[in-house]
Amino acid sequence: MRVSLAAFAALLLWSCGKTSPTTTATGEKMLVEHAKITQFYAAEPMLPKGTKGNLCYGVEHVTRLEMTPSVEELWPAPARCFEIAPKQKTTYTLTAYGDDGSKDTKTVEVTVGAAAPRVHDLSVNAIQVHPGEMVRVCFKVDNAKNVKASPGKLDRSVNCVTDNPKKTTTYTITAYGGNQQEDSGTVTVKVQ
Repeated sequence: MRVSLAAFAALLLWSCGKTSPTTTATGEKMLVEHAKITQFYAAEPMLPKGTKGNLCYGVEHVTRLEMTPSVEELWPAPARCFEIAPKQKTTYTLTAYGDDGSKDTKTVEVTVGAAAPRVHDLSVNAIQVHPGEMVRVCFKVDNAKNVKASPGKLDRSVNCVTDNPKKTTTYTITAYGGNQQEDSGTVTVKVQ
């Protein structure tokens, strides 16, 4: 039995599950592409509490999309990202439907971790001093497990750093939170 090259290719593609042979009204054989999710991922699979991230997808041969939990309107696209803001660990399920009745489903999990640390409201008693004069840099910090400051002496009971600089100095306050996160702020004092 002889098999044409076109028939062999159609059979091979059909056996891989990517296409199905179908017959047109005129009896002509053609291949139908099945719905396929080419990509589905969280750009940030671990989000700090209270922040937003991106969920991205790409599909081929799709006429309709559904996602649980529902997040926003979806449409078939080869590559698209949109914003999410889960309050707790969430598993997103994307289902793509094709004209031929086929469907493809993928899931992504996004975890929510500790809130990100934040250094804010930095203030300094003077932005210009004489050599050896006292400088006091104070700040506020949120969601920090640890705080470091340099140079100078840090007093965590009042969140201030004191120093007596001899030359122009930049003071850096760094807050460290959970999940290897950090935030920092700087103030420069000019010494004349």
